Amino acid sequence: MTAFGFKGPDGGLGDAFERWLPDLKAAGFSWIEVRAPEGPDPVWEARLREWQERHGWSLSVHGRFFGVNLSSPNARVRRAAVEVAWEDLMFAARIGAQRLNLHAGDVNWYDVPPPDHPDYSWMIQELNRLRAQHLRAVTLSLAEIGEKAWTVGVEVVVENLYKPWELLRTPEEVRGFFESLDPSVGFTLDTGHALLAGWPPVTFLHALNSRVRHFHLHWNDGAFDVHDFPDLSEASMQELLRSIGRITPWATLVIEIVPGSPKGAIERFLEWPARAKELLIA
Repeated sequence: MTAFGFKGPDGGLGDAFERWLPDLKAAGFSWIEVRAPEGPDPVWEARLREWQERHGWSLSVHGRFFGVNLSSPNARVRRAAVEVAWEDLMFAARIGAQRLNLHAGDVNWYDVPPPDHPDYSWMIQELNRLRAQHLRAVTLSLAEIGEKAWTVGVEVVVENLYKPWELLRTPEEVRGFFESLDPSVGFTLDTGHALLAGWPPVTFLHALNSRVRHFHLHWNDGAFDVHDFPDLSEASMQELLRSIGRITPWATLVIEIVPGSPKGAIERFLEWPARAKELLIA
C-alpha cells in the first residue's frame, strides 16, 4: 500500500513544526524524512525516536552530499565519502529510520558546452569516459554501504540527479546502473530532478519498475530546482500518480517540502493525501 510522507525540519526546529503532526497524521501522512546532521545531536535524536516510537511515524534519512562524493575514483576520497555515509547510516539506525537516501555523486567536470559548440563532441566523449569511471566507483561504495546497512536493518535508496556532470541523469543510465547493484539497494525517483534533466518522471518509473521504492515529489519549470508543491490539479502529476498506482503501489511518496514552510502551506498538505489516493486507484 502506498504511504505518504514529507520533508521534516532540521534539528532544533522541531518545536514549531511539531504542532502540525497530529493533523498531518489524521490527513493520511505516515512518513517524515529528515536530513542527516553534521554532528551528534542527542536531543534531536531523542525527539525523532519519540515521534517514531510513541506516535507511530516512519522515518527516512537523507544522507549528506555537499562535498561528499561516493563516486570518486580516488580511493582515499571515496573511502572518506563512504565513512560519511556510514555515519549517516548509524544516525538512521539510532532514530529507528527505515531508509537512508543517498546521492551517487558527480564527475567534477563542470565546463559543459552547448551542443552547437565546435568542441562539444570531444568534450562530451571525455565526460562520458569520466562518468564510466565514477559509476564503477560508486558501485563499490554502495556495495560497502549496503552491506553495513543490512546489519542494522536500514534500506539504502539512491536518487536520480540532473546536472550534466552528475550521475544517474537519464532513465537508461539509471536502469543500467541498478542492473549491477544488489537488489537490496532501491531507487528514489526525484520528480523535480527528472524534469530538470529533461525527462518526464514517468519515464524513470517505466524503466525501473519494481526498483522504485521511494519518491521525492516536487515540481519546477524545468529551469531551476525550486521545489514547488506537487499540485495534483496538474495533468502531469495526475499521470504520474496513476502510473505509480499501476506499477509500484508499495512505494513511499515523500513531498520534499517542509509543511508550514513558504513553499508548503499546511492547508495544501492536509488536503493532498485524499486526492492522491483517488488518483492512485483510478
